[in-house]
Amino acid sequence: MRHIRYAVLVWAALGGVAAAQSPTAADDSRGYIEGVAQSAFGNVTSQSFGGEIGVKVRPGLQVFVDGGYVRDTTPGALSSRAQSIAADISTKAGGGTYRVKQPVTFGVAGIKYWLPVDQSRFAPYVMFGGGMARVQEDTTFTVATGNVSDYVAVGSDLVGTQTKGMISGGVGVDVAVGRSFYVDLQYRFGRVFTTDGLNINRAGAGVGVRF
Repeated sequence: MRHIRYAVLVWAALGGVAAAQSPTAADDSRGYIEGVAQSAFGNVTSQSFGGEIGVKVRPGLQVFVDGGYVRDTTPGALSSRAQSIAADISTKAGGGTYRVKQPVTFGVAGIKYWLPVDQSRFAPYVMFGGGMARVQEDTTFTVATGNVSDYVAVGSDLVGTQTKGMISGGVGVDVAVGRSFYVDLQYRFGRVFTTDGLNINRAGAGVGVRF
């Protein structure tokens, strides 16, 4: 009786796995391409735009390339440095303002794993990859009288560009719209290995087509 009970349990488990692994539209396709719009958030909130392409390497597994542009990722340390210098300039020049912005352009490649589900319209996934990011520190100062250079020399810690390694991970779910088109509801986390380290959170949606 015990062996029969175990056999029944194993059969039920295998039956559940088989049902859970029903093919989705993502499994049936050779690959996909999509455009993405996201909200990027951290120390500041801005927007991110980009695109992604993937190719199937085996059932449930794809390789992907993801690239995009984040409009602003200014960390607190950069804002504090700029604010401190602006206050000093304003005191000397009798007034002044500043603007600080840190856009990031990135590209990563990696693998995407489709989680098994018991229906075909929704296709959840997890993904992980690595690549490079170009981080641009863009700080400008204005003064009431004269030129900024009369009061301060802006250093590379406020203005400059650095290209560093990046890792990225994410989760999401594709919602099929017909057989070829889909909407991708997604979240991405990226870590750029700058001197102080830069985290980029992105949440949004993509619209894509499978081929």
